[in-house]
Amino acid sequence: MNIFVSRNGQTFGPYTSEQAKQYLEAGQLLASDYALTEGSTEWRNLAELLSPPSPSGPFPINAGAKPAISSQESSGNAASIAQEKVKPSVKTKGPKQNPKIKKASQVQTVYVAQKKSLIGKLFSTVMVFSFMMLLAVGGIVGAYFAMPSTMGPLLTKFGLPMDELLANSPVGVKSIETATVSEPQAADEVSLDPESFRSLKNLGVRILPMENEKGLQIIAPADPPLEDQELANLLPIANHIVSLDLTNSKVTDQGVSHILKLVNLRKLNMEGAVGITSVGASQLKILAKLEHLNLINVELEDSFVDALLKLESLREVYLFKTGISEDAIKRLKSERPKMFVNAG
Repeated sequence: MNIFVSRNGQTFGPYTSEQAKQYLEAGQLLASDYALTEGSTEWRNLAELLSPPSPSGPFPINAGAKPAISSQESSGNAASIAQEKVKPSVKTKGPKQNPKIKKASQVQTVYVAQKKSLIGKLFSTVMVFSFMMLLAVGGIVGAYFAMPSTMGPLLTKFGLPMDELLANSPVGVKSIETATVSEPQAADEVSLDPESFRSLKNLGVRILPMENEKGLQIIAPADPPLEDQELANLLPIANHIVSLDLTNSKVTDQGVSHILKLVNLRKLNMEGAVGITSVGASQLKILAKLEHLNLINVELEDSFVDALLKLESLREVYLFKTGISEDAIKRLKSERPKMFVNAG
């Protein structure tokens, strides 16, 4: 009998029983392959198909001698046998697949999800929760920087004073370095290397001596206005700068880190520097010698008053058109009665 073999949706054959057994022993065919005998419609395992059938009942017993066959019957049988032998054999390339065979050859793969252990579930839950918390915190910080005047008071009501948190955090002061403190010298005693002098001159910065005292006063150009990265050019004379005028400059919170290195700074004018917020302005509290501060037309929050209260050397502060409430101004005047506060 001819046998067709199916594996993974592909049909092979036909093979004779002997060939199928040889291929099975050689490992070219597998016992788990599906097999179908030619003319049959039922697919079975190859090993089951090739195994000899078990007897379903007792073998028939020959009760007597075979009956005699007449010569005419013998000749007729011989003729019929001869006709059967001379019948041409029809070779077939393969079995004609009926709907059952096609259905059996279409193998579907079923994926079974493995159940997670309790530890795996807890780990997944913690990771998802942590990721959601990071998204929430990032959204809050992003909203604060986008709308500080709106989000600052709102977050403070919920116990999150962002101005102080960011000012005191490593993020808020990451570029601040401890400067070497030395007393300022008179203008004619300050030496500056040619490259640094050329950089300041190209920026249009005016360097003037202080009146009746040692040190320098720096006036930033109005056109083009000074920007954050350009403040770094002042560092070679940082210890000698006593007064800094950044009126209408483009300096932002990022540039405050350079201002904090001016350890002898006593007067700072940042009027109209709209890039400054309460976050950057609050960092000025570490300037121990600051006496005069002008922040007119700079949008600030009430929480900035806390930073001003920490500037013990501060004698004058100008807060006109800063958006600080009257209650906060009253609090500042009450706690620092000797300080001159101009809030308009």
